[in-house]
Amino acid sequence: MAGLTQAELGERIGKGKSLIWNYETGYRTPDRQALQAIADALGVTAQSLEDRHLDSVQDVLEVLFRMEEAGFGIEPVRVGSAMAIAVDPDAPHAPKLEMALERWAEQRDALKDGRVSEREYAVWRGSFDVDGEE
Repeated sequence: MAGLTQAELGERIGKGKSLIWNYETGYRTPDRQALQAIADALGVTAQSLEDRHLDSVQDVLEVLFRMEEAGFGIEPVRVGSAMAIAVDPDAPHAPKLEMALERWAEQRDALKDGRVSEREYAVWRGSFDVDGEE
């Protein structure tokens, strides 16, 4: 998405093209320091590059359960015949989560009405930082 070749990215982080290729294909996994260097070179957060392994409904539910336990105040709710996830505003981490969800909604609206492109939206997602600047 940053428009860099593997060689250009490797050069920016002081590594070779083949190592970047190995990371991209999953033959090697970057350590924390390499992941941060790549993120810095791409202008994104290191967290956005981490593989969360959300391959099944069980994986997604496990993340949601962890969020519930960590005090984000999320809970399943029925909205008509659909299911949604709501945020309890009194939960300890709810204010930041609500702010982040609002910013996400704004970006999704901008994508839907054409104010931002798919690429711009992807770049925004990769650079999103609740505590700092985007």
